[in-house]
Amino acid sequence: MILSHDGLAGIWTLGAQGAALLAAAELNAAGGVLGQEIELVQIDSGDTQASAYKAAQKLALTENVDAVIGLQSSDLRPAVRRGLGGLAPYIYTPHYEGGFCGPGTAQLGITDSEVLNPSLEWMATNRHAKRFFFVGNDYIWPRVAHGTTEEAVQHAGGQFVGEMLLPFGQRDYGEVLDRIRKAQPDVVVIAMLGEDSVCFNRAFADDGLSGRITRLNLAFDETQLMALADGGTENLFAAQAYFDTSRGHGRDALAEKYDACFSGQRPTMTANSVQCYDAIYLVAALARQVGRVDGCRMAHFLRPRLQRDHAYRLIGRSDKDASVRLAEADGVEFRVQRAFA
Repeated sequence: MILSHDGLAGIWTLGAQGAALLAAAELNAAGGVLGQEIELVQIDSGDTQASAYKAAQKLALTENVDAVIGLQSSDLRPAVRRGLGGLAPYIYTPHYEGGFCGPGTAQLGITDSEVLNPSLEWMATNRHAKRFFFVGNDYIWPRVAHGTTEEAVQHAGGQFVGEMLLPFGQRDYGEVLDRIRKAQPDVVVIAMLGEDSVCFNRAFADDGLSGRITRLNLAFDETQLMALADGGTENLFAAQAYFDTSRGHGRDALAEKYDACFSGQRPTMTANSVQCYDAIYLVAALARQVGRVDGCRMAHFLRPRLQRDHAYRLIGRSDKDASVRLAEADGVEFRVQRAFA
């Protein structure tokens, strides 16, 4: 597993590790993968392309791993793939901008278009939203999400009234909050990474904007919601493939096992946790497809794009597992308002 142990994306690491450990334990108890026991090797990707490349290269050349599961920002994904050099498949798990992530890679996360088109249409219909503003970090995922948001706003019959991209780690939100006040949007779409999203949402609420402007956060889960101060969650929405208050698709048993293993020691299971759990099972399925535990062969199997619905069929599940739910914050929990097919 290659994860960002610190930095902006580090907020998701403990939950991702826990779910992967659970999946590995289940498979090992059932005889492993083609008779071989799973061993999880953990490595920190860091938060730069150079550190991610070196970490992936170490996994492939020094640790001789058979597969890699990764949850990192989209700007680090190509570096991880290059570092592996086709020696192991790369299962990329988080919400991302969409599209093919390269040969040897499988994607399990939902995409911006799957989230934004139905969510903004719901906002227009149920919240009478007409004016939309976009805020994101300045890197590949939010840049693409910005364009997808413009298209979704047009599709919903709304008006795009402003945007701003911010550097990683910026904590002075005066300018962007001033722009939002002047633009008077009904909805602000937020595409910020991990801890940055938490900090921006805090500032947004502290500035008194949360009472009259709806926020739709992308790639935002219960871990981040827990990190917001009291009163910072008014009119806050998120869209994910899984919320702990609305599990569905046979995930109740998984959540119960996760809680039994890690309650009080790791964060509540989230969409990121579920996708890392599924990724372990996908690696096992790839090994069975090629007939042996062999990183090169599994990576070669993924040279053409593996559609997500095919990936889920390989692990005996339905792509409905990745159907989008739109939820509104209620204290430290999310309440699902609508599930989209």
